[in-house]
Amino acid sequence: MSKDISEITRRDIIDLFVIGLENPDDPLCNDRLYWSGRMDEEIFLSRLFELHSMPSTDGRYKDAFGDIHQHCTNNSDWDVDWIFYDSRFDLLHAEDEIFLNFLCEVFHPAVRLERQNWEGFLEEFNKLLKLDGFIIKESCKISGRSVYNWERLVDQNIIAKSQGEDLKEKFDSKYISSQIEIMNSTIETAPNVAIGKAKELLETCCKTILDEQHIAYSADLDLTQLMKRACESIGLSAKSVDKSTESGNIAARILGNLGAISQGMAELRNLYGDGHGRTRGFRPLPNRYANLAVGTSVAAVKFMWDTYVERIKK
Repeated sequence: MSKDISEITRRDIIDLFVIGLENPDDPLCNDRLYWSGRMDEEIFLSRLFELHSMPSTDGRYKDAFGDIHQHCTNNSDWDVDWIFYDSRFDLLHAEDEIFLNFLCEVFHPAVRLERQNWEGFLEEFNKLLKLDGFIIKESCKISGRSVYNWERLVDQNIIAKSQGEDLKEKFDSKYISSQIEIMNSTIETAPNVAIGKAKELLETCCKTILDEQHIAYSADLDLTQLMKRACESIGLSAKSVDKSTESGNIAARILGNLGAISQGMAELRNLYGDGHGRTRGFRPLPNRYANLAVGTSVAAVKFMWDTYVERIKK
């Protein structure tokens, strides 16, 4: 089991339980979500923990079940947030699985109060959990009501990020490193920025390859022309491949598609990137397109740069 959910995230989630969410209809009255919902605390916790095997903090009772029953159900003399600071459960520092199972149980249809704004809390919890790589999502339905479980998020751009780190070392440039950092960090939050940076990375690679070979080029070249010039300079053109074999024909088609990448990237950036003013009605593309743009750009740049390095070694 892991401990990837930071104490900061846990405290932010606990604050939501204690302080509540702002009610847009009544700013003076926050929406609240009590963690045990319509159940008594000891009944709720029994769904997750073996309370009869856990110690009591009150000498009059032999186990945690009796202790909690007395101080929460019989005589409510504990603070509402006691569960988050009780060392027997240690939710602030427990393994991720324990903390997440607790949160999922809060939203179980047998527990939650439907009249409460539980969906608003679920949304806010997920905003925080996603930062640490987790999400709570529907797993099934019981009597038509959603049951939730947690999942570890898979980084959809992990290959591109890995190759991006490799590129930062290869180029040894603070500017390029910063562009790659911005590109990767904005895929989810600002896909239009990531798309713009993906195009810039291609441009920078092409110019660097040409500059390293002392090959002159016009500042007026667009990305497609620039990429064509750079690729030809390192032998990456369909014309340079022997097409007398099947493998040669395949290689020629692949190299021919490098030009299509630059053309598509330029068009994508012009329509959805961050380089132009936008009207009020502008709607950015979904994040998956930014993932595609970044992944394509990084893969193309790595291929071109590796080819250039191999060429100068000969």
